[in-house]
Amino acid sequence: MADAENTRKALQKEVETYRNLQAELQKLAKGKQELTARFTETETVVEELKLLDDEANVFKAVGPVLVKQDLVEARSNVSNRLEFIKKDIDRLDVQIKGVESKMLDREKEMMKLQRKLQGGAAAGP
Repeated sequence: MADAENTRKALQKEVETYRNLQAELQKLAKGKQELTARFTETETVVEELKLLDDEANVFKAVGPVLVKQDLVEARSNVSNRLEFIKKDIDRLDVQIKGVESKMLDREKEMMKLQRKLQGGAAAGP
C-alpha cells in the first residue's frame, strides 16, 4: 500500500513537471513566432533597400524623429539585424527541441508509473 502511495506521489510530481515543460514550450513557441514575424518583416526591408538606386534618400526612425541615413549603412544594418534574428530563431529551435525531448522523457516515465499503479491495483485486495 505504501508502495502505491509513493508511486502516486511520483506520478503527481511527473505530471507537474510535464505541465511546467508545456508552459515553457508555449513561451518558447510564442517567442519563435514573434521572431519569425520580425525576420519576415526585416527580409522585406532588405528587398526594398535592394530596389533603391544609390542616390536614394533613406531615413531611420529614431524615437519620434526621422534621421537621414546612408543607403550602404542602412543595407548593412538591416542585413546584420537579419542575421541576429536568424541566430535567435536557431537558438530557440534548439531550446524547443530540448524541451520536447524532456517532455517525451516525462511522458514515458508517467506511462511507466501508471502501469505500475494499474498493476498494483489489479494485484490488490
